[in-house]
Amino acid sequence: MKKTNQPTKRKKLKLKLNVVFNALLILVIAGLLISYVLTLKIKNIKILGTTEIKDIDIIEKINISDYPYIYKLNIKKSEKTLEEIPLIKDVKIKRNIFGKLTIEIEEEKILFFYKYNNKYITNSGNSITDEKECYGYPTLINFTPDTVFESFVNGLNKIDYNIIKMINEIEYTPYKSADGTIIDNNHFTLKMNDTNTVMIDTVNIKNLNKYQTIIASPDMDSKHGIIYLDTINDDRIYIKSYETIAAEQTTANEENQQQPTS
Repeated sequence: MKKTNQPTKRKKLKLKLNVVFNALLILVIAGLLISYVLTLKIKNIKILGTTEIKDIDIIEKINISDYPYIYKLNIKKSEKTLEEIPLIKDVKIKRNIFGKLTIEIEEEKILFFYKYNNKYITNSGNSITDEKECYGYPTLINFTPDTVFESFVNGLNKIDYNIIKMINEIEYTPYKSADGTIIDNNHFTLKMNDTNTVMIDTVNIKNLNKYQTIIASPDMDSKHGIIYLDTINDDRIYIKSYETIAAEQTTANEENQQQPTS
């Protein structure tokens, strides 16, 4: 009569029980984790990259003001919804298991307000209408032909954005001869926030990047006037103060008065 190997059977039984226990433990942990994830609400909303767009507008646009369940939020749909906001160029939404929702925004930069069509012009050349008025941007006050307009926008894209924000008013001012013939149809006059006036054209618009250096130079010390950035030769910048312009105008008027009438 054979003897049964009792210790071996006990080991196999114990091993099976361990496997079953571990499997049950994994199922319990997985169930708890799934339950946690499905019932996890948004605890923190972080919005990055915005300057002009208000956080509350983004939050309300994708209906998360009541901090809903984070994993029930349709990320792709929310990104497409946010891209409907005119000033948003690109958006990425990320979430984690701690309830943090991160919204990364790439905004269009507003270059100026175009008074002709009452729209804001962005760095990508888009025209947008915003029911909420934006402040602190230059205004192009008159109509500009399409080809010149496009060249001007492309040129401004190469200018330091801090300098663009220093411009108060832009006027399209093509040079004309005495008989009214246009000599230069790419010319603009910029009125700056510091009361200086800048003459510029689309060919030399890159010179506008020198503006902060110019106004910090001794030539501009205690003076304000017209800075001609459309005619720079050998890096020499022509500047004429308002005082000089007024004196020259007074002299010209006096000379005209002294001329005999026929």
